[in-house]
Amino acid sequence: MQACVLVVDDNEGVFDSLKPNFYQFGVDAVYAPDGETAEQVVARRTVDAVLLDIMLGEESGIDVLTRLKAIDQTLPVIMVTGYGSIDTAVESMKLGAFDYVKKPLDFDRLFKVVENALELHKLSEENLVLKRRIRELSSPMYVENTRMADVADEAAKLAQTDIPVLIVGENGTGKEVVADYIHANSDRAHLKMVKINCAAFPESLLDNELFGHEKGAYTGANSTFKGVFERATGSSLFLDEIGDMPLTIQAKILRVLQNSEIRRIGGAETFKVDVRFVAATNKDLGDLIKKGEFRQDLFYRLNAAILSVPSLRERKEDIEPLANYFLQEFADSHGKSVGRIDPEVLQFFQSYSWPGNVRELKNTINYAVAITSGNSVGTVDLPPMIKQASSVNRENLNIRQESEKSLIERTLHECRFNKKKTAELLEMSRKTLYAKIARYGITV
Repeated sequence: MQACVLVVDDNEGVFDSLKPNFYQFGVDAVYAPDGETAEQVVARRTVDAVLLDIMLGEESGIDVLTRLKAIDQTLPVIMVTGYGSIDTAVESMKLGAFDYVKKPLDFDRLFKVVENALELHKLSEENLVLKRRIRELSSPMYVENTRMADVADEAAKLAQTDIPVLIVGENGTGKEVVADYIHANSDRAHLKMVKINCAAFPESLLDNELFGHEKGAYTGANSTFKGVFERATGSSLFLDEIGDMPLTIQAKILRVLQNSEIRRIGGAETFKVDVRFVAATNKDLGDLIKKGEFRQDLFYRLNAAILSVPSLRERKEDIEPLANYFLQEFADSHGKSVGRIDPEVLQFFQSYSWPGNVRELKNTINYAVAITSGNSVGTVDLPPMIKQASSVNRENLNIRQESEKSLIERTLHECRFNKKKTAELLEMSRKTLYAKIARYGITV
C-alpha cells in the first residue's frame, strides 16, 4: 500500500508544490488547511506521517501537534518552521514531534526526514501488530481462582489432542478466550483459527457459510464459494452459540464429525476436511435435548470434553489481574499513560455482581481509560450505570456498617462490657471484636 503524508499548511500553494515531488517518490500526499481538518483526516484514513507548519494563521501548530498525537501516539509529525521559530520547533520535539525542517524547504533534505518518519511509523505499526498477536496467543487466562485454574489446566491438555471440545458458560465469561487458548497451544497454531457465530445467521445463510456452494447452486451463485469448513482445513474451527444452530444443520455437522467430509450446496462431490472442532454455548444443551431442539447424538459427539467456565462473580480473585490487563491494553490503544486503578474502584469491583461477566469488566475499563483525564482510573471515570451501582453499593455498605456498630454496642452493654462473652454471642473471635471496636470508634 502506498504511504501517505498529510501536509497541514494554511497556504495551499505549498502543498501544490510538494505533491508532485512526493508522487515521484511513490508517496501519496493529502492536504489540510487547518488543525480541525487535519484531525478529521487522521481520524478517518490511514496517514503515515504529517508535515505540519508551526504557524497556521492564527492557530498554533504546537496545539495541533498535541491533538494529533492524542489521536495516534505513533504518528510521526514533522514541524515546518521559519527562521524566527526555531525555539518553538525545538519545543515541539519535546512534545513528541519527530523532527523539524526549516523554510525555504529543501526537498531532498525534507524527503530524507519524511523517509525516516515513514520507516519509523512502519516499525511502530509492526510492533503494535506483534504486541496484539502476543496478546492473542497469551490470552488472559488468569488462574488465581481454583476453578479457573482447573479449566486452564484441562484446556492446555486438550490442546495437545484433536478431541472436539464443548465450552459452556454464561454470556461474557470468556468462552472464546478459552477457545483461543486451546488453539494457540495446539499443533495447529501456525494457522489462524476460523470462527463463526451460529446465532448470527438465518438457517439458509448459515448452511451456505458453513459448507459453501457450487457455481449455479441457486440464483445469484455466480461463482464457487468455499465455506468455513474448507477454509479451516488444517486449523481449528470455533462454532460459537452452537445451541442456536437449527436441527437440519446439526445433522450435517454430525456427519462432518463422523466422516471428516463435507459437500457444498448444489454439489455432488464430497471433500475431505481436517478440522479441529471447538464449540461454545451459554445454553443448557440437556434442556434443549428434552425440548427436541438439540440432537442428542450430536451432544454425545461433543461432550467427550466439556469445559465449564465460571462466571466472574464466582472467580473474584481474577478481577484485579483482569482489570489491570485490560487497563494496559486500552492505555496502549488509546495512546494514554493510565497506569493504575484507584483502590476504591478495585474495592467496588470486588463487591459488584458483574452480570455481563468479563466482557462487562473489559468494556468498563475501556470506557474509563477513554474518558479519564488523569493517569489513573477513579470512580468518576466509570460508565454511568456502573457509577450508579457503585453509589448504591457505598450506601448499602454504610447501612451495614451502622447496623453492625449498633449491634456490637448493644451486645457490649448487655454483657456489661465483657469482651469475651460479647465475642461469643456475636460468634466472632476476640481479635475481630477488638478490630471492629477500634474501626467504629466504640467507647468501652
